[in-house]
Amino acid sequence: MAVSLNTGALVLYHGKFAAVTAINKEKIEIRVEGGASKSVRSKDVEFLHRGPVSSLPPKRLPEPDCAELLELMDGETLPFSEFLLLAYSADTPEAAASAWELISRNIWFRGGPAEGVTGRSPEEVAAALAAREAKEEEKAAREALLERIRSGAVLPEDRVNLREIEQVALGNSPSSRLLRDLGIEATPEKAHHLLLRLGVWDFLTDPWPSRAGIELSEPDCALAPLPEEERVDLTAMTAYAIDDEGSDDPDDAVSFADGLIWVHVADPAASVTPESDADNEAAARGENLYLPEKVVHMLPPEATERFGLGLQPLSPALSFGIRITPDGTAKLEKMVLSTVRVERLTYHSAGERWEEEPLRSLRQELERFRERRRADGALFIQLPEVKLRLVDGAVQITPCFVTPERELVANAMLAAGSAVAGWAAEREIPLPFVTQVPPEAEMRGGSIVEMFALRRACAPSAVQCSPGRHAGLALEPYVRVTSPLRRYADLLAHQQLRRILKNEEPLSAEWLEKRLVLSEAAALQRRRLERTVNEYWTLVYLTQHPEWTGRAIAVDRQDDRLTFLVPELAYEYKNRFGGKVNLGEELTVYPVAVDPAALTARMRIDLHPEAE
Repeated sequence: MAVSLNTGALVLYHGKFAAVTAINKEKIEIRVEGGASKSVRSKDVEFLHRGPVSSLPPKRLPEPDCAELLELMDGETLPFSEFLLLAYSADTPEAAASAWELISRNIWFRGGPAEGVTGRSPEEVAAALAAREAKEEEKAAREALLERIRSGAVLPEDRVNLREIEQVALGNSPSSRLLRDLGIEATPEKAHHLLLRLGVWDFLTDPWPSRAGIELSEPDCALAPLPEEERVDLTAMTAYAIDDEGSDDPDDAVSFADGLIWVHVADPAASVTPESDADNEAAARGENLYLPEKVVHMLPPEATERFGLGLQPLSPALSFGIRITPDGTAKLEKMVLSTVRVERLTYHSAGERWEEEPLRSLRQELERFRERRRADGALFIQLPEVKLRLVDGAVQITPCFVTPERELVANAMLAAGSAVAGWAAEREIPLPFVTQVPPEAEMRGGSIVEMFALRRACAPSAVQCSPGRHAGLALEPYVRVTSPLRRYADLLAHQQLRRILKNEEPLSAEWLEKRLVLSEAAALQRRRLERTVNEYWTLVYLTQHPEWTGRAIAVDRQDDRLTFLVPELAYEYKNRFGGKVNLGEELTVYPVAVDPAALTARMRIDLHPEAE
């Protein structure tokens, strides 16, 4: 039904009450509740009452007995004006506004000014009332939950409702209605702090892998059976796999025979062939992920059980026979698919056999190789390192000292990488060669301050399919071949070397490059995560040992910010310190505010008397 608008009439405009203030030829002027004036077309408003309107919004009238009103209507559809009289015994703007709001609740009535008003059926009313009651109960329950969160008194049954906050803390969701209602910014750090305050999480919940988007499950793909192929029997050699106590993935071992250093390496490439399911999974992971709470492998656990050296009585291997020339160069003389018998040693137990063969000859040969690298400008950076482990909820930090046994193993692996790379480069065989550009300025390490500066000056190494120089190691060329169970680039190298040994078509440089683009990006992501997680658990260690006191060394200064290194924890932190501190100076420090969730620690410094 068409309605003629008049000045002062009550209308609806986008769901808000408005009053007509002027009528022009094509448009009308209205004043909307809230005070804004607008010029609109008549079809943009819905007529409620002729007015005149005295206030916006109009005063609400008491709600009538809706059940009685339904009985009086007796199923009829009433014009809106008649509904006003029946419901409120009045034909006023206030009655029209109150009637419209009553209808808009959609519980007892339906309709509106244009189509009239109809009562809903008893079944519809009952359903609508139940829905309203449920909504009100839900609102009350949510308000009670918000109050418990604000007061820090959440109940065990609240845990399911707090999952949305956990998803923000884990980096799985960018928003949370609860955080919004609490007035808390939806960031992982703030969500983490809230969960800690509520006791829903403790510091043993590590959110960083989830935030990095890294899956912590082991690969679930089958390995192909070990192929039937000819292998050289090297079981008569004494072979030692030397590693940290507790290491569970031994992938290299050393021997010495007939003037050659032998480096035996696990041979998972025998089963993990290019573009197999296991190979694709390993490429997508890039390398093993070593976290204090667990190790996540790039290959299925079966690969370690089958190929880890010394885990079975006999092990298949790819063995490199290396001669260290009189001038200290590592030359590859033999490379064979082999069967080896390996004894596992820790660095400590290797030290107990230091004067026995083959360790005695190995260290003599490898010392010549190491001195050649030193003469060629190798950078021997020695900064504190530690091993972190989470054992029964307690963080354990164990220093990793540079020992002769560690140096022997490291140099044997470098010699293998240098020898294989040189051999492949001479034959123009593409491999994942590792290169590094030299620091821009001439630098040498000596003091811990110089070592720190040297490490910062070194560019990251790069993996490419053409040979080049690795400045830090002073090796040209160089390839990593001794960790195929742990690093995909090493596994790629083994896949290529096996093809050469079996007279098969080599993998092309283009194919290798494509695999490296994928795997190196994944490996870099994991290495970054390891650094973050190690920092997190170091700070958790300090919360578990609030009485801890240690020493810190000032190793760098930028403006008024000093970088301190805590050797015992291999932990670096920055601090604006007003006192006079010289680089290299050793200070006593203890934590006064440690916040693992924010990856921050504030240390108090006790100056030595001579520094005050």
